[in-house]
Amino acid sequence: MLSLRTARLFVASADAGTLTAAAKRLHVSQPAATKSLAQLEADLGGALFERAGRKLVLTRMGEALLPRARALLQQAEDLKSEAERWRSGEDGVLSVGAGPSVTYRLLPEAVARFYRAGRTVQLTIRAGAANALLDQVRRGALDLVAADMGEAEHDPALRVHALPEEGVAALVRPGHPALASAPPERFPLATATPPDRLARQPLPWGGERPGLVCDDYTVLALACAASDHILAAPHSVMDRLMAEHGLVPLPDAPSGLRLRPALIYRANAPQSTARDHLFDCFEAAARRA
Repeated sequence: MLSLRTARLFVASADAGTLTAAAKRLHVSQPAATKSLAQLEADLGGALFERAGRKLVLTRMGEALLPRARALLQQAEDLKSEAERWRSGEDGVLSVGAGPSVTYRLLPEAVARFYRAGRTVQLTIRAGAANALLDQVRRGALDLVAADMGEAEHDPALRVHALPEEGVAALVRPGHPALASAPPERFPLATATPPDRLARQPLPWGGERPGLVCDDYTVLALACAASDHILAAPHSVMDRLMAEHGLVPLPDAPSGLRLRPALIYRANAPQSTARDHLFDCFEAAARRA
């Protein structure tokens, strides 16, 4: 039956006008070309060419089927090109997980840089808590995670590319009692940091356990603007939280907690040009933050 090999022979014979020229063009012997063309005509149940000496002239059936053979070869080339674009990262989908602080401060600029460079990859972004995102990248559900690295640096199944560390500040609503010398530890804490992490590295303000945990700083800020919660937020997002939600910094509230954002992917993940370029975009955004 018609295959890519015999379709190429059919098209080459029609274009070249002789089987000798077609065989030379396809780098096959003339006897092999003669046998393949005869088998194709037998499989199709009719002659594709009339022979006038060495000259080949399309039959009516050949004229009808030639455009389809050309289309088949073009589809094969398109398939090959698309596969190459997928391998090189120029097409397809890149699934990215973004932790809370990354979503709020680095992600918008990184995505903008990625598409300004003319990338054709579809980015699928999943925001959430770092631990949950890391589980998904381990399972292969995500290609890349940009989040606080946590314990990922000790996991041999993952590759971790660190971004600049940053400290954590305290933000409260205007008129918060802690601004009038009330002990900060009396008030509930609002944070995107998981409670188990805070238990290992507690903050010097807010209650022993968080009163509100959420992986969205907008939600946290809105809650703190309407309550006496103290928001634990990275230094890099403070200006935006203050400008958008009217929060103010809590003076003299040092913290030893450090956020360690990183770009994380599976150790056995295939090479991806798109992923590498997105790395560069996140690093550029981090340098500007």
